[in-house]
Formats: sequence, C-alpha cells, structure tokens
Amino acid sequence: MMGLSVPAMAQNANYNAMLKPIEQSLKATPNMDAKTLKNLIKDYQKEFKKEPKALVALGEALLMNKQYDEATNIANAVVAKYKDCGDAYILLGDIAAMKDDGGNAAMWYEQSMSMDPKNPQGYMRYSNVYRKRSPEESERALNLLKQNCPDFPIEAEAGNNFYLAGNYAKAYEYFSKTNKDKLEEYYLVGYAVSAYMANKKDESLDISKFGIQKFAKDITFDRVALWSAVDLQKNDEAINFAKVIINTDSVEKSARDYIYYGLALKGNKQYDEAIAQYQKAFDLTKDDYKPYQYMADTYAEMGQEDKALECNEIYMAHNQNATPSDYAKLANIYVQKAEKAGPTKQANLDKAYGIYNQMAEKWPTIAAWVNNMAGMQASKAGQDEKGAEFFQKAVDLLANKADRQEDETSTLKSALANLGYYYWVTKNDLEAAKPYYEQLVKLDPEDKNARAALGLDAQEEAPKQ
Repeated sequence: MMGLSVPAMAQNANYNAMLKPIEQSLKATPNMDAKTLKNLIKDYQKEFKKEPKALVALGEALLMNKQYDEATNIANAVVAKYKDCGDAYILLGDIAAMKDDGGNAAMWYEQSMSMDPKNPQGYMRYSNVYRKRSPEESERALNLLKQNCPDFPIEAEAGNNFYLAGNYAKAYEYFSKTNKDKLEEYYLVGYAVSAYMANKKDESLDISKFGIQKFAKDITFDRVALWSAVDLQKNDEAINFAKVIINTDSVEKSARDYIYYGLALKGNKQYDEAIAQYQKAFDLTKDDYKPYQYMADTYAEMGQEDKALECNEIYMAHNQNATPSDYAKLANIYVQKAEKAGPTKQANLDKAYGIYNQMAEKWPTIAAWVNNMAGMQASKAGQDEKGAEFFQKAVDLLANKADRQEDETSTLKSALANLGYYYWVTKNDLEAAKPYYEQLVKLDPEDKNARAALGLDAQEEAPKQ
C-alpha cells in the first residue's frame, strides 16, 4: 500500500484520530517497506513533534506491527528530547520484551522508574519481567510503586500481575488486601480464580457470587462459583450455577462445564443425569477421554462395577499418560467387585493385584506406597498372607533407605505395624512379630502395639482387631 495522506490537524487535536488510519494501514500491510512506512507516518510525526505522549503512541502502534526499528527510532528521539518521559523508556523496554530480551527490557523499565518515578507503568512492567524468575524482585518493584504512587491501585494491579503469571498464591495474597466492592470486573475475575486455585474455595465462592450480582453478564463468575461449590460439596448450589451456564444460549459451552455439572449431579446421587453430562463433555471434544473416567467413578458408586470397568478401560486405552491415580482407581473397581464375593472373587482380586504390581514396576519411586496399599486391600479382603507379602515388599524397599522422605517414613510405619499385627495376632507368633515392632518403635516410640509387644509397658497384651 502506498503512503496514506492525512489532512493536517490543529496542534491540540486528538492524536488518536490521526493514529487510527495509520494503525489500519499497518495491520493491512504487515511487511510494509521502509519508504512506504516513512511516508505513512511523516505527517503524524510533524503534527505531534512536540507531544511526547503522541509520539510514544505511534511507537507503540509500530511495535504492535513488529516495526521494531522505526519504533526504536521514535522512542530514542523522544528520550533524547524529553529525558523524563517514562513512557518512552517503557516503549524501549516493550520492544526488547517483544524480542524476548528480558534483560534489556528490565533495564529500560528500571530507567523509567528512575527518570519518571510517578509513572506507575514502569514499575508494573519491571515487576512483570521478574514475576516468574524472581518474585522477590517483582515485589520490590511493587513496594517502590506503593511508595512513589500511593494512590495507584497497587494491590489490585499486583494481584492481576501474579494472576497472569500463574502465581495464584501471590495473586490471592494481593487481591485479598483489596476492597472487592471497588474492583474492576477483570480484577474481580482474577481474584475469584486465584482464590480458587489457592485452595480458598469458600472465599472463591463468595467472591464469585458477588461478581454474579455485580457483573451478571460475565459467565466466568458462574463458572468459578460452580467449581468452588462442587469442591465444597454444595451440590444444590453447584447445580444452579451449572444450569445458568448450560441454559445461556450466548455462552460457548466447554467440556469442563459439563463435567462439573456432572460432578454436582453425582454429589446429589443423580447418577443417570451425571453420566449424561459426562457424555456431552466427551461429545464436545471426542479426543479427550477423561469423561469416561468420571463415568467409571459414577458407575462404581452405583455398584455397577462391570459398567465402571468398561468405561475405565476405554479411558485407559486412550490415555498414554495414565497416572498412578488412574491405575489405583482401576484396581479399586476390581477390589469393589471382589467384595461382592461369588465365583469371580479371586479372579477380580488377582486383577487388582496385577495392577498394583504394574504400578510398582512403572513408578519405582512410589513402589513402597503401592505395595502397602495393595497389602491393605488384600487384608481387607481376608487374604492376610497375601497382604503380608505386599507389606514385606514395602518394608524391604524402605527400611534401609538413607534419604527416606517423610511420606515414605509414614508408609514404612504402616507396613511395619501391619506386619507386626499379622505375625502377633493372625499367626499367633509374637517372636516373629518382634523384629517388626523393634523397627517400628524406633520410628514411633509411642506406638502402643509396638510397646506392648516388646514389653515396654506394664502389661503385654495383643491388640484387638
């Protein structure tokens, strides 16, 4: 596109009006050559040569269209003439940021903070650079902002800053210091989501309800309220929020909308309706089989283990990144089915044991925990000898581990206690039980069964089952 001729305007004219056709031309011709670009902007530059704010706005428009060199030239020209124009330094920082040069971006933003200390955006941009790599440095900039610009909505801006970075705990920390009555809509959305992600579910629900009242058209508040209510097991409330989302024609539905609606219905024991919502979630994506796991959980709760297994196996067959939790849920369905006894009891238990063995092989770092869990399931099923085999595997993995973690120590104590009980009570062999209790009492000197078995208390008595 050739140069765009723009009529001359009065010196005090609104520069945005003259900037708009330039922005349109830049957007229409992304790879504009240097000569055409120069002709496009020369009238604007001449008109506003004494207005740094207008020149920076032109630089920002050029930057947004990746005209880095011309944007840099404009910013440098403004800095040379108006050394205290913080926006020009910010523009140079933004150019560096667009080029993924975080170091230079931070340097220019810091220059803005120094040369124009009353300009809050320099502090905010600098804080943004460091919000992930150094939250402490990010907070330092925000504290400087609070000192130099006390009227700036620092808590809300800082909260939004950390919210956009995915640092929800920090975002919540700042948002919680604000007056929610005075928050803009997008701040309030960030507050509600951050509270939810920071596991402040009650507060998230309250903020979302407030947002629904104040910004009724923003369905985000209904969504966060739905998530929070489901997690808090306030299923009637959750169902009402879900209905608003599902029944609003202008809202584009997501699989998550249907899944949380299903969870709320399941919580109210409306199982068939829940499964129908999970099916809608799957129909919406077709390549995400997670809804089948929710169906499996629902069928298992209904006592329909065969349907649960059918759905779980569909999910697992299409899930290359299955987690230990996924395998554990599958094993639990077989255990639940075995609890109904009948001729297939042992076959179902063997299926569950096989899954636990798979888990221990697939994730050796949690093998002890898996074996301890398998042992408890076997004991619960009345197969004490099988349970003892699993408990022994857990002990063998952890007893002599030098760098044992706290959760591993808990697993070891559980396995030792179960083995001690097995030999002392089930096998009526106190001597065989004592080595396990000796190990246990070193980890937990107050364990009553261990102390009794080892004669450390007044009376030696076998524990009651």
